[in-house]
Amino acid sequence: MAQLPWINVTPLTTAASPLVSPWIESLSCTQVVPGFAFVGGTSVHSIEGSFDGVNPDTDLTYAAPTSGTVITIMHPYFRWKTVQTVANATVSKVVLKCRA
Repeated sequence: MAQLPWINVTPLTTAASPLVSPWIESLSCTQVVPGFAFVGGTSVHSIEGSFDGVNPDTDLTYAAPTSGTVITIMHPYFRWKTVQTVANATVSKVVLKCRA
């Protein structure tokens, strides 16, 4: 399991898509603030939750994240996911931080 902050700065290509963080345990951090910038192509971002840190939960879902907006985590585990379509990104930066 990963810990916060989680950071990605490698540009995402359509061939390498999706960008998926490891599962992050949320027991000590129930609110997360994502900061992200993607330039080029089309990217779709999401937060996925899990009760076991293995399988994504498809019943209890999160709204699409926006950079700098607090997300309350409802699962014991969560992860970041970006799907890059249409063209490669020239900038793909994500920082997930716990809200103190």
